[in-house]
Order: sequence, then C-alpha cells, then structure tokens
Amino acid sequence: MEKLTPIGSLLGKPSFLNKRSSSLDPDMIERPKDYWEKIFPELQTADLPHEFYTSSTSLQLLHIYLDRKKCEGCQGFASCPKEEDAKGHQFSIGLTETGLIQQVNKCDFYREHLAKEQEKRLWTFSGLSEGHRRMTFENYPDEQKRVNRELCTKAFQFANEYVPGSDMKGLYIYGGFGTAKTHLACAVLNRLITRKIRVLYVQAEKTFAALSDLYFRENRDGLPTRSEILDKYISADVLVIDELGHENVNESSIWALYTILNGREPERKPVIITSNFSAIELAERYVSRASGETSRRAEALVSRLLWLTDQYEMLGEDYRSREL
Repeated sequence: MEKLTPIGSLLGKPSFLNKRSSSLDPDMIERPKDYWEKIFPELQTADLPHEFYTSSTSLQLLHIYLDRKKCEGCQGFASCPKEEDAKGHQFSIGLTETGLIQQVNKCDFYREHLAKEQEKRLWTFSGLSEGHRRMTFENYPDEQKRVNRELCTKAFQFANEYVPGSDMKGLYIYGGFGTAKTHLACAVLNRLITRKIRVLYVQAEKTFAALSDLYFRENRDGLPTRSEILDKYISADVLVIDELGHENVNESSIWALYTILNGREPERKPVIITSNFSAIELAERYVSRASGETSRRAEALVSRLLWLTDQYEMLGEDYRSREL
C-alpha cells in the first residue's frame, strides 16, 4: 500500500512528476485541464482556464485522486486502508480566488464509527444496568399510561424535546410501590441517550451509602474521591435519583444531596426523582432527622428540589402484587 505523501513535501520536489512519468497518463502532463476535468466532474462545472492547471495544481489533484482510489470498495472504518491521521478522512477539492485547496472531511464510515463510540461512552457513563436499558416507552404498561396520562405525556415530551441549556424542568415522581416509577424514569434516560445527551442514573440508598463510606476513607485504595463522584453527579446533563427517601438519612446524605442540587441549580440542569414520599413528606423526613446547620441544609435542598422539578403523583396498583 502506498503511503500518501504530504503535499508540502511534493511541492518541494519538482522532479516528482518526472520520476513517476512512466506510470502516469501523459495527458495529465500534456493536457492537464482535459485530464483532470474528466476525473473530477466538479472541475468541469467550474470550467477554469488552462493556466490554472499548473504543475503544483496537478500535484494537489493527484494527491486527492490517489486518496479517493484508496476509498474504493471500502467496507467500513475498521478496514480503512489509510494510515495514522488520514484514517477515516477523505480529501476533496476546494476552489478559492487564489487557486485550489485540499479540503479534508470525515467519511461516512468514520462518522458512523464516531457516533457508535459516543453512544458507548454515554451508556457507560449512564450507570444504567441491562435491565434498566430494557425499560422503554414502547414497553411501558398500558394501564399506567391510561391512569397517569398527564405525567406520561410530560415525560415523553421531556425525553424528546429537552436539550442541554434549556429551561425545561425535571420531574418529581412519587407514589406507591410497584407503580412503574423507575420504568418511566429509565424510559426517559434511554430516549435521551439515543439523542446523544449525557445522562446518569443513581439509586439513592446505594449512592449515599457509598458516599458516606468514602467520607471516612478519602483518597484511599485508588478509588474515586467523594468530590470526584459528586462532580460526576453535578456534570450530567440529566440526573435520575431513584427511590429518594429510602437512603439512610443522616448528616452525610443530606449534605451530599444538597451539594448535588446546589451544583446543578445555577445551570438549570434537570433532575428526575422517583420516591415513595411526596415532596412535603420528604421534607419532613429530612428535617426531622437533622439539627442545626444540617437542618437548614435539608430545608434548602427541598426548596431546590421543588424549583428544579414538576411534581406528579404516580397512581396505580402494585404490579408486583398482581403477578403473585
């Protein structure tokens, strides 16, 4: 396989064409305008004067031509025959008032590869398990759609219309056990990932227990620090906190949740909360288990929670009990 030579190097070697003349069509040297217009239809459309086709121009066109030949029959980015930075890129002709320039663009196969890699990173970052990834709008229980029409419509709208930086509020979804609150929240996240939006799912009890544990062994065992984990929760475009209120409510968990919401509020980054407790019940739960400065933080975090979300009660029966 011939390695493409940088055009700057070629222009510094005027003997290049002579060295390769035996393998080149003589028309490229003798009638460059006709030769290159036959290969590149876009040049025929431009109908440039004969004097435009200098030796330097022919070198650039040859470079583009050889590059295109390498793309013939390509089956995908993984089999791209090009090397190093040229892999996944295609050269094309650009015309300016001063002459020809080589334009470089990503090929369709490379764009597809990058999109898949981005999606992989989004799934990895999301924290969604395989089970959560199967929770979609398409398989959401019809009965829950019927009795919670306004909430489901709002969730569907958010999943399809939210863009980072917009002022759309998140959702606070509360209700009894087994009413598909988690399913609806995950359906939103799954749809957002297909739209290339960075989301994160966390389960309240496990998350705040882990953060409390890290509080006592910061910078040990090579694990991410507490502040690094909190930064991840703050930076996600959309954050789901599942089963809020079931964590061990203490000073550590209250301060962690306050830090997360306080960090997300300035940029209006939405949160989606699921809970068995209404916002008022959650506030009472937090405030009753705190004192002093932590109590004031508890009141402040509930205020931020209400500001960042629209609250909906999830109606319906426990589907788990129906399956018994």
